[in-house]
Amino acid sequence: MTTGVMGASLLVLAASVAVAAPPAERNWSEALARDAQALHDDLAANHPGPVNSLDPTFSANNDRQLRIALERARTARTYADYFFPLRIYTSSFNDGHLGFGALGDTPNDLSWPGFATRFDGRGRIVVDTEEPGSPVPRGAELLSCDGMSAARYAEATLGTMWGRWNLEAQQQRWGAMLFLDEGSKLIPRAQRCTFAVAGKRRDIALAWRPLAPERMGTLMRELRGAIRRDFGARTLSNGLRWIAMPSFSGSSSSDAAKALPGLIAGIRKDRAGLLAAPAIVLDLRGNGGGSSDWSRQIAEAIWGEGAPDRLPPGPEVKVDWRASPANLAEIANGYADRRDSEGFSPEADGWFRSVIAGLGTAIARKQPLWRHVEFDPPARSAPSAATTKALAPAPAPIRLAHPVYVLTDSSCASACLDAVDLWTKVGAVQVGRPTSADTLYMEIRERILPTRLTSVSVPMKVYRGRARGSNQPAMPAHRFDGDIADTAALEHWIAGLAAKTRP
Repeated sequence: MTTGVMGASLLVLAASVAVAAPPAERNWSEALARDAQALHDDLAANHPGPVNSLDPTFSANNDRQLRIALERARTARTYADYFFPLRIYTSSFNDGHLGFGALGDTPNDLSWPGFATRFDGRGRIVVDTEEPGSPVPRGAELLSCDGMSAARYAEATLGTMWGRWNLEAQQQRWGAMLFLDEGSKLIPRAQRCTFAVAGKRRDIALAWRPLAPERMGTLMRELRGAIRRDFGARTLSNGLRWIAMPSFSGSSSSDAAKALPGLIAGIRKDRAGLLAAPAIVLDLRGNGGGSSDWSRQIAEAIWGEGAPDRLPPGPEVKVDWRASPANLAEIANGYADRRDSEGFSPEADGWFRSVIAGLGTAIARKQPLWRHVEFDPPARSAPSAATTKALAPAPAPIRLAHPVYVLTDSSCASACLDAVDLWTKVGAVQVGRPTSADTLYMEIRERILPTRLTSVSVPMKVYRGRARGSNQPAMPAHRFDGDIADTAALEHWIAGLAAKTRP
C-alpha cells in the first residue's frame, strides 16, 4: 500500500514557476554548499538506495552529485546559481518521487524567442504558440538546434533539468519549456535552429527576449491544456457515469480527504444504477497520487466487497523500508494525522500500525532495512472467519456487464499508478494517454533544507517483486490523440468506445 503520507504529488512539488517576492540576497555560495551537503546526508541516512544491493550505483551518484554541487558553489553568486544545481542534483536520479522545489519564489530571469513548442505525441516537436513577429509560424516542426537534433537538444536541456526524459509523460509535461528559458547557466540555450515550415527547411537565428513571469504562467497553461479539475460524479445525457478523482491525497486536510469519503459512499449506495449504465468512467486526469487506500475502497465499491482479494495470486510483492528514526517519525506523524479522519479504513490502520512497529524494532536492532510483506491487509471479520476465508478457494474475479474505463493523462503517478494497476486487474480498461512512471522507491518524506528556501522529497521504501517495472508507465488500451483537457471531446470519444462493446 502507498499511503502518500505527505499527501502531495511530486510533480506539484517540483513543477511550479512561482511568482512572488524573491528571497533575500545572501551568500549564495555558502547556501548551495550547505543545502547540497544536507541533501546528500539525508539521502545517505534515510533513502533505501544506499543499502539496496540491487542499486549499486545509487551512493556513487549521490557522492558524485555532491562533488559537482560543491564545485558549482564556489562560483555561485545568484539565487539561480543556488537553485538550478540542486534541481539537477535531484533529477540525476531519474526518480519521480525524489523531488525538489522552492518553498517560495523560483528564479524568474525568464526569456524566450517569441514562440513556444510542444511534443505532439508522435515524436515531433512543433511550434504551438507564437507572438506577432515570430520567426516561425504555428505548426512548424523543430528539426535541430546548434548542430544537435531536436530530440538531442531537448534531452540536453529539459532532460537535464527534469530527468526521466525517455517517458512520453515527461516530454508532454515539460516540452512546453523547451524555448521558455528559466535563466540557468548550466544547460545550453540555442542560438540557431532549423525548422520544417510548409515542407521546406528554414534556418532561424534566435533573438531571445525577456518574458514576464505572468506571461510564462499563461503560456504554460495554454500549452499544457490546463483545466479545472474537481471531484464529482455525474450522469451524461447518454447514460454514461463519469466519476472524477483528481487526487488521492492522504492528508486529512486535503480536498481529496474531504471529497472522496462522500464520493465512495455515493458509489456504494448507487452501485446498482452504476452497473446498469452503458459505461463507467473513472477520470484520473491531474491525479499525481497520494494514498492507494482510496483506490482499494473504490474497487470494492464498484466490483464488490473484497474484490481485490478475488484476484488470481500473482508474484509476492514485498517491501524493504529504510529503518531510520526520521522515517519512523514520518510514518508515526502520518498515522496521528489520519487515524481519526473520515474514510480511514481498517486496512490503512493495520498498515500504519505494522510499519510503525516494524521500523521501531529494526532501528532498535540497528538493521538498515526492514522487510514488510505488502498487499495482505488485515481481515475485517473475526479471526475464525478470517481463517476460514484463508482456507477457502478464492472465487473468480467479478465480471461486470458494461465496461469501466480508467481515464489517464501524463500527471498520473505514484498512488494513481497503483489505482490503474489495481482497477485494470479487476476488469477496467485504461484509456486516454500514457501515465507518468515511478521507480521502485516509494513513500515520500519531505525535508526542508537548512536555508529554508527549498525542500526535497525523499522515498523511504523500495518494492520487491512489483509486476510493473521501474519507470514503466501504464499504457492505455485505447489512446486519445486529441486535447486530453477537452472533456466534451473525451465524453464523445468514450461513448463511441462503449457503443462498440455493447452486445
